[in-house]
Amino acid sequence: MKNVLKNVLVKGVVAAVPAKISRVDEYENMSEVEAKKFSQVTGIIQRRIVTQNQTSSDLCAAAADRLLDLIQWGKADIEIVVMITQSADYPIPATAITLQDRLGLNKNTLAFDVNLGCSSYPYGLAIIGSTMRSLGLKKGLLLVGDTSTKLCSYSDKSTWPLFGDAGSATAVEVDELIDTKIIFDFNSDGSGKDAIIINSGGLASRNPTGLEEMDLIEVSSGIKRSSQHLQLKGADVFSFAIKEVPSSIMRCLTDANLSIEDLDYVVLHQANKMINDMLAKKIKCPSEKIITSLENFGNTSSVSIPLTMSVNAEKIKPGNLLLLSGFGVGLSWASCIIPMLGDVPMELLEVQDEA
Repeated sequence: MKNVLKNVLVKGVVAAVPAKISRVDEYENMSEVEAKKFSQVTGIIQRRIVTQNQTSSDLCAAAADRLLDLIQWGKADIEIVVMITQSADYPIPATAITLQDRLGLNKNTLAFDVNLGCSSYPYGLAIIGSTMRSLGLKKGLLLVGDTSTKLCSYSDKSTWPLFGDAGSATAVEVDELIDTKIIFDFNSDGSGKDAIIINSGGLASRNPTGLEEMDLIEVSSGIKRSSQHLQLKGADVFSFAIKEVPSSIMRCLTDANLSIEDLDYVVLHQANKMINDMLAKKIKCPSEKIITSLENFGNTSSVSIPLTMSVNAEKIKPGNLLLLSGFGVGLSWASCIIPMLGDVPMELLEVQDEA
């Protein structure tokens, strides 16, 4: 069986969101009718958004500190930190390395960043778990954080009310004495890169930022953005998700010799309600097995799966079997089946701007 990770355990998950709330019905670039329709289609009523002073690392650091307290791990025990983000603190250095110092971890901690979006959590579990197994490491932190609202134009009604900000920390442990496995299915298709893209960036990018790249251009009614802002082709993302994600989920189940009936919960990337309802229908998953965080937190990009787990902490019990599926920017999509062995604390944390 391919794409199997053995003896790797999730020991706890904490998600952190900023305190600031932004409601869809208060967004001035939508009429009352538009806002109501938007919420009906997407399932989003409000989201959490960072202040100008807050970054992805702020949210992930808060989540990590709380998680270590929650599971009673010492900072000296952490041997690896993997940070997944598309809104890093700096182009250089890697955010994971700055967090090694900020969290007070040992200097011999292995730390690196991964640039992934909506598929990041299954990918991240595989990356950190396989690295730990290969190098003989025992305890690590998978940090996932994005401040997508900083990448969106406030004048773009196709993106601004959709995305929310969040960070998360997941404790990962390798224990050779526990017979467990995580089953994965990974996919990528770079031909669809234009579906979700920021066209210009730093000096080393394909399209370096100049003054002209900062100008807002009216694309259509209610949509003004620059080439530095996130562009989203919603119809393309919908078609991709409906076509590709169900087969990824079913391959994962087949490889694990399981069916939907064997799962306790399915955690989908929180793209929007219409996509996720369609996916649930295609894989014939009962609605009570689908858990969500869309209504109050929106599409939190890379963080949507661990955030949804944390929001629904009271539902997830020891011994539960979860299927996680992330899909989006890249195009990239991945699914995994993971057992919740023993007590796996999960918590949602609100972070104030301390500046």
